[in-house]
Amino acid sequence: MKSKQNQIYSLLKIYSMILIVGVTVFSLVVSYTISKKNNEEAKQVTVDISNRIDAILVEDEKKAARMATELTSNPLRIENLYRYFQLDYQQYLSYTLDISQDYNMYIYLPKEIEHMYYLDESIQSVAISLNEFKEVYSSTLTNKQGIKLEEFPKNTGVMIPKLLNNPDTSKYIGTFYLSLSVEEFNKAVTNNSQQTESETFIFSNTNRLIYSRKTKEKGSPLESELVQQMNDHSKIQPSKLKESYFMTQLKTKEGYQIYTFVPKKSVFLKSAKSFMWLFLFSLIIDSILLLTLFKLFGKYVRQVEDILLSINEITKGKIENRIEVNHKQAEMKQISIGINQMLDSIQNYLKDIYELEIKQKDADMRALQSQINPHFLYNTLEYIRMSAVSEGADELAEVVYNFAALLRNNISQEKTVTLENELKFCEKYVYLYQMRYPDSIAYSFSIEESIKSLPIPKFAIQPLIENYFQHGIDYLKMENAIGVKAYRENEEIVIKISDNGLGMSEIQYGAINEALAFNHEVKVNSVGIHNVNTRLRLYYGSSYHMKYSSTENGGTTIVIRFKDKEEQT
Repeated sequence: MKSKQNQIYSLLKIYSMILIVGVTVFSLVVSYTISKKNNEEAKQVTVDISNRIDAILVEDEKKAARMATELTSNPLRIENLYRYFQLDYQQYLSYTLDISQDYNMYIYLPKEIEHMYYLDESIQSVAISLNEFKEVYSSTLTNKQGIKLEEFPKNTGVMIPKLLNNPDTSKYIGTFYLSLSVEEFNKAVTNNSQQTESETFIFSNTNRLIYSRKTKEKGSPLESELVQQMNDHSKIQPSKLKESYFMTQLKTKEGYQIYTFVPKKSVFLKSAKSFMWLFLFSLIIDSILLLTLFKLFGKYVRQVEDILLSINEITKGKIENRIEVNHKQAEMKQISIGINQMLDSIQNYLKDIYELEIKQKDADMRALQSQINPHFLYNTLEYIRMSAVSEGADELAEVVYNFAALLRNNISQEKTVTLENELKFCEKYVYLYQMRYPDSIAYSFSIEESIKSLPIPKFAIQPLIENYFQHGIDYLKMENAIGVKAYRENEEIVIKISDNGLGMSEIQYGAINEALAFNHEVKVNSVGIHNVNTRLRLYYGSSYHMKYSSTENGGTTIVIRFKDKEEQT
């Protein structure tokens, strides 16, 4: 017998497919979850960076505003600013000395600016421009006291401009430029992006780029594109950018615009990398599980195949053959030994029968066999059932038990049984079919309590149910069902057998009912309809009748009616 005919082999293939599909689906679900998580993390990174830079800018704005206010806090300080730009170095120094004597206050601009560096280590440079002068005061880390320049100095950090106003007249007199270190901004970007690739840009309220930061060294055309959009439109056009980037745009109270981007491509590659590792891991797990599975069950399958091959040879007439038991294990060995013992017994019994008188009647021989074989079969079936129970195969044990019960019922000599026992016998019969087709057959049996002990001829219902499985069931569909109800209706006992099988035409139903009414032979492919009809009619007399009809949704319904014999008397 080929392996493909082995049910265990088929189950292994099905389990393998379920395992592969299950692990694959699991991998896809986890990959989708990881991808979604990466997208959410990327969006959150842009928000966190923007919020952190906004907080830094707020503090820097306050710092610059405080310094600018201090430089113009009174008319004397404003005058000092103008004098610095009007006079040369010697004249300005003489002026500050005179002021200190007259007002007991020493105000020397270069020293005040230098003091700012000592108070705040993040300052990179300071610049001051007044509306009335072309020159610009510039102070840097290398020249903290600063000098006057003809043009605006090159910026080395994040520049915060603040207007210089005369507090008495509220007149705008110039601008104070505070350039701060980018380290704090860089730290904010790095700490919040971690392993995520990001780009951050800050534009001033005059739409000038004052800070940019990429967490990867790899070049990006994004900066030039943003600068171009600012020059052309005075604002960023986010519609196209959002196709390629996760983006957060934030505008501060002072008009600074913060843009943070995370490339969707980098997030996709990160998710794809995770998916590839997960897929590889799933592939390894699948391979290990399948190899383990087939290795564990390989011996079992070969043992079953060997038993099937031996049985196949025996069925061809080679009754002297025996199943080899040396390489069998556990229940396979027990089953092999049991079958061999059964074959030995059968061979011995055949020999005994053969040695009887040649002219002994065939009926006597069958009687002799019937005295021996049932007990042997019961003992063998009980042995198989207990072996199945000991191995945890409860379903197999139940099948063997029901089959043995059917056998006992078939050869028992009693003529009548209770209605309850007849239905139990029928239920066992249907159960065995259901075990053979577990996903295709359903059944339902019910009996009214008051008629359970009602005597009825043996095999009054079973042939009708057997007829359904022989001719009425549709094995191409998955919803085959049969039901039996027994109940009392007025003075009659009603037994209704319904199925949803192939059914018959109305002409066939009419022919069957006519034959049943006149107790004629039913001329259709059936099992025992005429026999059942004859026996029930003889047992219950004129109160009995049976009728066939079509079930509403297809199939056949059989209704049997009769009066209780005790009530008739």
